[in-house]
Parts: sequence; structure tokens; C-alpha cells
Amino acid sequence: MSTYTTGEFAKLGGVSIRTIQYYDQKGILNPTKISDGGRRLYTDKELQALRLILLLKSMGLPLATIKDVLSEDNSTQVLSLMLTEQEKKLKHEMTMTAGQLETLRKVQDSLSDYELISQNDLDGIENIMQSKPKLRRFYWWMFFWGILMDVLEVFAVAVWIVSGNWVPAAIIFPLVIVAAVVIVREYYIKVEYICPNCHQYFKPSWRDFMFSKHTPKTRKLTCPHCGYRGYCVEVYDVKQSVE
Repeated sequence: MSTYTTGEFAKLGGVSIRTIQYYDQKGILNPTKISDGGRRLYTDKELQALRLILLLKSMGLPLATIKDVLSEDNSTQVLSLMLTEQEKKLKHEMTMTAGQLETLRKVQDSLSDYELISQNDLDGIENIMQSKPKLRRFYWWMFFWGILMDVLEVFAVAVWIVSGNWVPAAIIFPLVIVAAVVIVREYYIKVEYICPNCHQYFKPSWRDFMFSKHTPKTRKLTCPHCGYRGYCVEVYDVKQSVE
């Protein structure tokens, strides 16, 4: 019977040496014997067990459960039942996937009929896709300056507390307030919104912009074109772009 060192065994099983050592420490997969020199030796029997463990792991079973199952007297029956259930699950998923693919095909077929989708909708989707990279860069710009202002505020407060010197705070706090106003104003200038009701682009009033509820991608506004009040999609105002 062939025997393998830990390195050879790990290579045959397609796992790392650390994985084999971990299984050994946890009592999940032990070597056949330990040589006089202290080397752990494995055989084809342990290799089959390793492949079974990896299979069970791929099914989502935690190692503690795998260890318990393999230690049972009726482990073969338990594993057979588990594999049967996994087979049922995979067949169900295949059926669901086939249904989803069929739905996608129907949607693709319907897209060929341009009467089902208005030109405004198509233009809106295209504009949103084009504005996303610019809007993302602008968000990162705001994030950078926001972090910088927070750092300055923390520094000023720390100096005040530690040394009692309030001068840095007196200088930094007004600067931070001015910077915040500038950033919010730039934010207001750089974005516009799309009404989900009439699909028109608009820029809200400053008051509506400042005091409305919002999410990272939408803001609850009143559309000046149709009077709709609700969450509108935020996009980059390409008219303000100098690119």
C-alpha cells in the first residue's frame, strides 16, 4: 500500500498542507501512522476520506458536522441520504433556472417591439448609465474632503483638551464650516434628478434639496413638471461637466 507524506498527501488532495494539519488537529482526518522520525504518513484510504470531506464541505456542511457524520456507525446511510437530498435541491434549482431563462427570453423578445418602451425611458436609462462613473468620482471627492475636515476637527479638539490652547479650534472650526458649505453647494450644482412619473430631468429648489429625505441614490422631491412628490433618481448633471 502506498504511503504519502503530508506534503504529498496535500498535493494529491488539491489542498494546502495547513489544511491537512488542521484536519489532523481537529481529529477529522488522522494519518495512518507516524514514522519513527515523527513524519505523518497517509494512505489511499485517507485520500478517499479527504475527497469525501471536501465533497461534504462543498455541500455547505461545517467541519464539526462532517466529523460527527463520519464517526457514526451508519455514516454510509447518512451520507447517502444527504446526497439524495442534495440531488433534489440541485434538480429544483435547475428547474428554477430554466424558468428564469425562459422569462429572460420572453423579455428579450418583447424588447424588439419598440412600442413597449418609450424613447424617454431608453434615453433615461442611457443617461443614467453614462452619469454613474462621474457621479461615483464626485462622491469620492466629497468623501475625501469630509474625512479631511473630520481629521482637522479631531486635531483641534485634541489640542484644546491636552494643552488648553483653543486657538487652533478657533481657526479650524470656521474653516470647516465654510468648507462644508462649499461642498454642499458643489453637490447641489453637480447633480440633478429624474422624476419616475414623467421621466423629466430637473433641479430642485435649494430648500427642497437641503431638507428632503434621501438615500445614497435617490432623494424625496417635488417634480416641477408634473407635481409628483416622491423619491427621484439622482444623476450627474452633464450640463455642469467641463469634461
